[in-house]
Amino acid sequence: MRLSSDFKLESLLFVAFFATIPIYSPNIVMFRGGLGGDEALMPYFVETMLITATLVGILFAWLATRKNGNFALGGKAVVVGAISYVLGFVLFVATLGIAQFGSPITAICAGLLLGASTVELCIAWGAYLARYDLRQALLALAMMVGMGSLIELLLSTTAIQVGLVVFAVLMLIGVAFPCVQALQGNMVLPDTQVENADKSTNHQGSFRLSILRMTQVLGVPFVGLLVFAFVMGVRKFMIFDIIYVETFGGIIGAILVSPLFFIRSSRPLLPLIYQVLVPLFALVLIVCNSFPVGSFPLWFAAWLSYVFFGVVSVLALASLCGMAHAREFSSAQIYGLTVGCFSAVSLFGIMCGSTPLFVGEGAGPILLVVSTCYFAFFIGVPLVSAWKRRGIETDELMAADPQLKHGSEALGVSVVKRCEDIAEQHGLSPRETEILGYLGRGHGVVFIAKTLVISESTVRTHVKSIYKKLGVNSREELLGVVNAE
Repeated sequence: MRLSSDFKLESLLFVAFFATIPIYSPNIVMFRGGLGGDEALMPYFVETMLITATLVGILFAWLATRKNGNFALGGKAVVVGAISYVLGFVLFVATLGIAQFGSPITAICAGLLLGASTVELCIAWGAYLARYDLRQALLALAMMVGMGSLIELLLSTTAIQVGLVVFAVLMLIGVAFPCVQALQGNMVLPDTQVENADKSTNHQGSFRLSILRMTQVLGVPFVGLLVFAFVMGVRKFMIFDIIYVETFGGIIGAILVSPLFFIRSSRPLLPLIYQVLVPLFALVLIVCNSFPVGSFPLWFAAWLSYVFFGVVSVLALASLCGMAHAREFSSAQIYGLTVGCFSAVSLFGIMCGSTPLFVGEGAGPILLVVSTCYFAFFIGVPLVSAWKRRGIETDELMAADPQLKHGSEALGVSVVKRCEDIAEQHGLSPRETEILGYLGRGHGVVFIAKTLVISESTVRTHVKSIYKKLGVNSREELLGVVNAE
């Protein structure tokens, strides 16, 4: 497996950061009521932090469309973010733990510091983890999220004094590593490495286009992450009064996602996950949710739903990592927008949680409706996608050479070698060389986009460039060049 040679143990330090991210509510459970301060100050902190993270995250994503996204990955930027992160938590603990010190002003200041710095550090960590492609990220993120969720469980059940010490150590580790990497210049990518085939995405007014392209690539997993954020913000549930369901879902979800790394298929992995495996999971939950109130299947579906959201969250994080690895979009665009939207939806969930519709015993049925709608969405999207895409892949495959379409693995390797030789002769870029290899084997735009985790429009732009450099006008002519080599 490629992970054995590419995986770096230092990546596991992300676990320390994941276990302290304040916009993920299980990480601050231990602070509620444990410090003996005024709990009325908590809303000031939480709401300010989420609003700040929303605005700063979207701002970073917007700025990244107008300049190189590396502006957020310089040594000074990451160090300032790390210092703000530590100071924000110190101020937060002092606000809740020191009665004479705590006030709405200090809670708001702590929220401002942590909201802004969380965006910066998420971008920095995202840039570092972009070294993993989708398949590698599935196993790496599953391990990290599972370990982080286990730490959250232990911190929520331990004495506050011990918990604070452990939390402080994790916090320092989580911010120190990206600082070291940034100061060494390991975070910043040269301009030529940040692949964006259509440079128009960098001019003024392109933010909407950038969002549309990212949605085209990872819309379904991104929606799942936002639904999870909403449900988590509305209300917290515990299993047997011991463990919060979000934490439980993170642990079990990570275990379920890990085997996906070992799936070997000639087809893109994302469609298999989001058009087959996850919809089947959702279908099971829909069936269980149809049973009467008080029945075992409905009770089973209630906690299994959070396992589903845990699975979807890990898959979404791994997919985002795969998107960053493809370098069609910068880390500032991807993670700035993700943190901003996640924070906004979490805040919306908290606001909904205080309304009569979501208070008391009525919250269960309402959340069940929300979850079931999302399960139905997960099943419906692949069906609509299959209907729209029917025949497209077949039309794009070149029937001129059946062996290219259905040939053996050895033939596929020889085609790739010929394509690499052609690319070198005609001065194709690394991304164009990669795409030419898929074109030479008869694959279409849709297949290539899903395999490389980039948008179809970007693939088409690369294809046009390949045609121009090779002096051809059609796929038939391109295959003729490949076969003639």
